[in-house]
Amino acid sequence: NRPETVVVLAGAVVAAVMVLSVVGFLAVSHDRDGHGHGSTPTPTASPAASLTTSAPTQTAGGEPTAVADEVDRLAAAPAVTPASRDRITGQDTTQPDLYAAAFVRRLLTQDYRQSRNAHLAWVQAESVVTTEPLVVGLVPADLRPGMGVFSVTDPSTGDALVPAPGVWDTLGQDQAYTTVTIQRVLEPLAWSDAVQAGRITDPGITGRQVLATVTRHTGRTTTQFSVAVTLNIEGPPTTSSWRFVTVVSVRAVPSLSS
Repeated sequence: NRPETVVVLAGAVVAAVMVLSVVGFLAVSHDRDGHGHGSTPTPTASPAASLTTSAPTQTAGGEPTAVADEVDRLAAAPAVTPASRDRITGQDTTQPDLYAAAFVRRLLTQDYRQSRNAHLAWVQAESVVTTEPLVVGLVPADLRPGMGVFSVTDPSTGDALVPAPGVWDTLGQDQAYTTVTIQRVLEPLAWSDAVQAGRITDPGITGRQVLATVTRHTGRTTTQFSVAVTLNIEGPPTTSSWRFVTVVSVRAVPSLSS
């Protein structure tokens, strides 16, 4: 594939989903009738959705094969040292909607002329670990600190939110960068239903879906994408301010080129 078809912001219909937890968000980006909330893009369904509705292949130890593969890739992923210099601060850390919007804006604002490692170091600095079984699933405790970075870089089910090193470098050679406008922040209905049903045990964990318009600039060319990012974040009373846990799903469709 050419570099511009590899990254999520380059026009592919994406379902880059964190399938480490078998239960996860349970079709978190859909309402009871299976339709998207608000102006959410509606490309094909996520491959991971089938893990929650059908009997997956199992390993000899009884774990779903896809989940075991995800855990193996997480274990093999290089550790990222956090860099707190550019942490989200102030009012954006006081409310879940504000934090989710700020995090996604910063995550998708990517200057490929700058360091990819620095961008991931910022993601790691924003990350915290939850004990919520519906989020961590079968991920071993010692691997959970890396879930956040892994969820934005693993391309196994689609294109990663943060492009692979070679793709990032190629885009940098083209002087490419992105700008982001947040359109809306939602609490997914499946998540609020799980809370009301008493299925969530971590009092600080919550879920949000952020709808945004992302514009990729390359020379004189611009391309816009409608993007929906579903993520888990953690806040009071578990942590003193809101922090990032993991991206659960991403959907993106091209909307305009010039």
